[in-house]
Amino acid sequence: MAANAESLPQTSGAPKRRLRNFLLDSRFQLKYTGMVVAVTVVVAGFLGYVAYRHSVDLTQAVTAAEMINAMTPEAQELLISESEAQDRKVLMGIVGGILLLALALGLTGIVVTHKVVGPAYKIRRIFGEIADGKLKVQSRLRKGDELKDVFDAFESMIETLRARQAAEVAQLDAAIEKVRAAGASEEVIAEIAAVRDQMQAELE
Repeated sequence: MAANAESLPQTSGAPKRRLRNFLLDSRFQLKYTGMVVAVTVVVAGFLGYVAYRHSVDLTQAVTAAEMINAMTPEAQELLISESEAQDRKVLMGIVGGILLLALALGLTGIVVTHKVVGPAYKIRRIFGEIADGKLKVQSRLRKGDELKDVFDAFESMIETLRARQAAEVAQLDAAIEKVRAAGASEEVIAEIAAVRDQMQAELE
């Protein structure tokens, strides 16, 4: 976790979205997206099959009706050939529509889950920064991200911890002055000051 926190540079202002960063939690996002795509393919495939069978039945009905009429064999063969070509066009259109729909929903699923995974990923990164001794929230959510209430509560908790630690640093400053006035050795004062400096560094 600490490695992830260190590998991501801190930038000021609103961070820019990058395509390669949309799959932050590939297992969760691809699982959700796969479910959406699977359901879409099944439903669209069923509807497409119904539409295709309707087209075939209509072609057969028209062909049968035309054959009843007095037509030359050449005309009948041409009509049947054109009807079958139209059936193939309908089939290709249905297959192409299903693929486009699946692709569109797949990309939509990745974008939508990114709005959930992104804030969670930032919170995990901040946990890593806190574990490294940095008691400060430097990341912000983007416009449209989910989990804003959770992130706000998390940020409020960090600010409360910062205020408490700042008060403890002030108490240590006062304690250092008291022990120095009381004639304590520099070694003792240095030990207390080291603790104070460490706590102050975590606030910066």
